[in-house]
Amino acid sequence: MKRQWAAIILTAALALAGCSGNEAGSDTATATDPSSADTSAAAKEETTTAREASGTEEREPVTLRFSWWGGDERLAATLKVIEQFQEKYPHITVEAEYGSSDGYNDKLATQLAAGTEPDIIQIEPGNMALLASDETNYFLDLKEAGFDFSLFEEDYISQRINGCYGGKQLGIPTGVAGIALVVNQDLAEAVGIDFTQEYTWDDLIEWGKKVREYDDSMYLLCSNKDYLANIVARTYAKQISGSQAIGDDDKIQKMTQEDWKTVYEYVQQLYDNEVVAPAAYMAAYGGDNMQADPNWIEGKYVCCFTWVSLSEIMTAANPSANYIAGNFPVAQSAKSVGFFANTPQVISISSRSEHPQEALLFLDYFFNDEEAMETLGTVRSAPPTKKAREICAKTGSMSPLLADIVNVAASYTGIVDDTISYSQEGRQIMIDQIEALGFSSTTPQQAAEDTYSLYNNLIEVMK
Repeated sequence: MKRQWAAIILTAALALAGCSGNEAGSDTATATDPSSADTSAAAKEETTTAREASGTEEREPVTLRFSWWGGDERLAATLKVIEQFQEKYPHITVEAEYGSSDGYNDKLATQLAAGTEPDIIQIEPGNMALLASDETNYFLDLKEAGFDFSLFEEDYISQRINGCYGGKQLGIPTGVAGIALVVNQDLAEAVGIDFTQEYTWDDLIEWGKKVREYDDSMYLLCSNKDYLANIVARTYAKQISGSQAIGDDDKIQKMTQEDWKTVYEYVQQLYDNEVVAPAAYMAAYGGDNMQADPNWIEGKYVCCFTWVSLSEIMTAANPSANYIAGNFPVAQSAKSVGFFANTPQVISISSRSEHPQEALLFLDYFFNDEEAMETLGTVRSAPPTKKAREICAKTGSMSPLLADIVNVAASYTGIVDDTISYSQEGRQIMIDQIEALGFSSTTPQQAAEDTYSLYNNLIEVMK
């Protein structure tokens, strides 16, 4: 890395020396006509100044390769940004290498192994964890290289899943994804509940009782077994334990059976105190289908945990309600806030790029220029900086509500889910236990024992 930057600095110094020599040698005025010499020098200075001001001074042409995947909307916006950048820096050509996500990771792995990867690379965060290491050293440390991260929240970019590995910022997050809490604000105010304050999981129990007293056809929380498992129980578990369920590095369970019992006892309270609708009722609206629940459509729930990417689907199901973004509950003795936001992709620069400065210049435009922010909109999810989200809200590519939802999500920097318990098989273990609790076919104690045992089996399978 040091040798690479030393070479860049040396090249720049030689280029400057060459430019200086060329300017001196190109003065064609004769000594017998000093006024002509002065005029020529003045004209040359004026031309050079104008070129520098417009960013079109003569430079050696550079070609960069940029690879990404995505649909037609992302393709069109990204190509437009490339066009805008090239107009601003005509000596740089950015070659677009794009396609679908199918086979993208395998192709990238092959390119990296062969040293034929593009200069600028969009990478799936889960795959990044497999590629980032000191041994391979595939990617540039963007902070060390001088990328301007001033618009990014440090707590967000410093998370491993958002591109930070071993203290090195190897990728830039393209957006913000995570958990959202959508609140029917008018109903919340009518009942006397405030989701804009700090509150605990115990408060949710008490608020659930208030809702039933207010109207016994209503519930505080719209949630099925999937969301109770993947959002409520999983986050509560991280808060009380202060760790992932299973360590990503050592593949050892970090939660005890007693921890799991505490988690499932809380879920049991949600059912027993009618904070959520009965499991038998919600069985018809499983998975990501809660927006089809007639009670949600009729405004009979105060709030709903969902994902940022699905939040507007939920609110669109009941357009007459006044929705706001709610804060998240944190246990009184929490060891971690649990909730976290992460990016759907990161963008990195190959450490073997022959033109790292120009690649940095492109990413600076891509992430920090207002024109690019407006052009890209939300094609890579909600933008990663507050400034970009504000621009998207003004242009209408992002609703003010979604902007608020993302700002709330990005403010929580808890523990990222581990890869084993959050695998499809791992998630199903928790979903099954919570379904059994909802139908009273198990107890918190038994659910805890079963979860611990099944995770041990899964660890052995996935090692």
